[in-house]
Amino acid sequence: METIISIIIVAVAVVGILSVIYNVTQKGINPVMELKACELGQAMIDEIMLKRWDEDTPLGGGHIDVSLANIGTEAGETNREDFDDVDDYDGYSDGTSSEPLKDEAGNVLTGFTGFSRSVTVTFEKPTGAPSGINTNNYKKITVKVTLPTGEEINFVSYKTNI
Repeated sequence: METIISIIIVAVAVVGILSVIYNVTQKGINPVMELKACELGQAMIDEIMLKRWDEDTPLGGGHIDVSLANIGTEAGETNREDFDDVDDYDGYSDGTSSEPLKDEAGNVLTGFTGFSRSVTVTFEKPTGAPSGINTNNYKKITVKVTLPTGEEINFVSYKTNI
């Protein structure tokens, strides 16, 4: 009789411990995937922010007339390697079947199966910006990273023509 009670107590304890282990392992994968998403998003934001504000921005920086500013690629800028200003990245995406995830040098990234990212660039004044400055002096850069689970994480930065 004591043996049967001991077996029942051990069985209940094992079930409890296994359910805790299962829950921890299910939730434990998310931080790893989120960290990988951060790595992808921040790498793309860093790459873009190192580019000129616009095609007509002088090398080394400087203000240009906002009527010259545009969003999108200019003639001859068909590949990421050709992008020389922030708005050239508008509409860019990788991690798809036709375009694998790549670093800035064009090397295919490994260890990111199922991840993808896309970029949008728009004219948008950030909250708290001075009211006297034209909206077209600000370019909002959004990098959206999609995890294999379908979860999306957005990385946002602004580049100004001031």
